Amino acid sequence: MTDVRAEVARLYEQHGKMPYPKGQRGMEIEGVELILVDVHAAGCASSWLAKGDDLNEHARWMAPLCLDELRKVVPVFADPQSGHYRPYAAHYWGRLLRMMRLISLELAAEVA
Repeated sequence: MTDVRAEVARLYEQHGKMPYPKGQRGMEIEGVELILVDVHAAGCASSWLAKGDDLNEHARWMAPLCLDELRKVVPVFADPQSGHYRPYAAHYWGRLLRMMRLISLELAAEVA
């Protein structure tokens, strides 16, 4: 297992143990439906981890989409000046962001 795959596996396992942030079901931030990006990003990571080195079309198109959405969401929860400032939520969504960033970089490296 590569270092990146091991790190994504670690982040994915931790994500699965974290409760979904309170009060965020059905919530939309910056045009992003939170529950959908959660499901899509976790599914993308699961699929990418399960496929090994095989071509993974699901992750190839889903990871960049989730990455873009999470880049909008995380700063809103991480900014103390934001009306949505929630450190736990920033940590929760930030973990997904890190997974999508790592997967996107690995997929881009495969293509190059």
